[in-house]
Amino acid sequence: MAATAHTQTPLLNVQVDKSWEQRQYWKELNELDGRFRLLAPAPLTHKIDTVETDLGQQAYHTFFLQVPDKEEAENIIYAISYVDFPDGSLHHDSLTLVSEFLAGTEEEAAAAVGGKVIYGADKLISGFPARQWRIDYPIKGGTASARTLAGVAGNRYYELKVFSLRAAGLNSSADRFFDSVRVFGK
Repeated sequence: MAATAHTQTPLLNVQVDKSWEQRQYWKELNELDGRFRLLAPAPLTHKIDTVETDLGQQAYHTFFLQVPDKEEAENIIYAISYVDFPDGSLHHDSLTLVSEFLAGTEEEAAAAVGGKVIYGADKLISGFPARQWRIDYPIKGGTASARTLAGVAGNRYYELKVFSLRAAGLNSSADRFFDSVRVFGK
C-alpha cells in the first residue's frame, strides 16, 4: 500500500496590527442644528464657546473626540467646529473672497502653532468652497501634525481638524473622517 502524503498547514498566530480607529465601528453623527453629517470612530462631545470678535459675539460650536489611548491611535483628536457669521459677511458664492479667507485662515493656523504648511489645496465640501491643509509643528520630542478641512456654506464657516502626535504622510483615519463630511445649506 502506498503511503499518502498528508500535509497540514498550521494556523499562523500572527497579530494584525490595527490602530485604535481601525478597531472601532465608526458611527454617523447627523447634527441637524449644525447642518452637517459625518462619520467618527466614537461619539463626539459638543461644547459651545462664545467669543467677542470685531463682528460682535460669536457662538463657536465644537464637536470633538479625544481618543482614549494615544499610543494605539493614528490621531489623538478629531473635531468639527462651526460658527455663523452675520448675514453678508461671508459670501460662499464669491469664490475669490472665500478662497482668500480660507488661505488667510491657513496662514494664521500655521503661525499660531509655529508650524510649517506641508500642503494646501482648494476643495469642495458638498458643492461649497473649501480648502484642505496639513501643518507640521514642533512638540517636545518630535513633530506633530494638524490636518484641516475648512469651508464656507452660506454664512456658516466649518472647520474639521485632526491632530496626530506624528508627522506622517498618509493617514487613512483622517481621510475617512474628512471624506465622510456632508454639509447642508439653509
